Amino acid sequence: MTTLKGIRMRDVTREELEGIHVLVIDDNDHERDVLRDLLQFAGALVTTADAADAARTALTADVIVCDLATAEAAGHALLERLRQRHARRGVEVPAIALLPEDAVDWASTRAVGFQRHVVKPVNGDELRATVRELTRR
Repeated sequence: MTTLKGIRMRDVTREELEGIHVLVIDDNDHERDVLRDLLQFAGALVTTADAADAARTALTADVIVCDLATAEAAGHALLERLRQRHARRGVEVPAIALLPEDAVDWASTRAVGFQRHVVKPVNGDELRATVRELTRR
């Protein structure tokens, strides 16, 4: 078992998410840093941004991880704009919503355009598995 910034995870290899670029969007600096470290620890290339800077990221992401409250505050068009910017060969970029346990409403997150959701506080194993599933690696 490994602990990273208070998040317990099963043993992780650096190759687990190697070659996957994840765009993490959260308006909370601490949350962004924790998510970045967790995903980088498993080998992912991670770009972090708040909602205002997300559309200006230079690298094309394989998957978007976005705090639902951040997405809602920025407007539902945020996710659509990001998907268009990060699309590869016409393939839409999958997105994972992060939401508090008491706000789990899968129907509304799907309606906004997220494929999956992960409950906060984030379970590192669940987030990594969801990123792998959506990127098929």
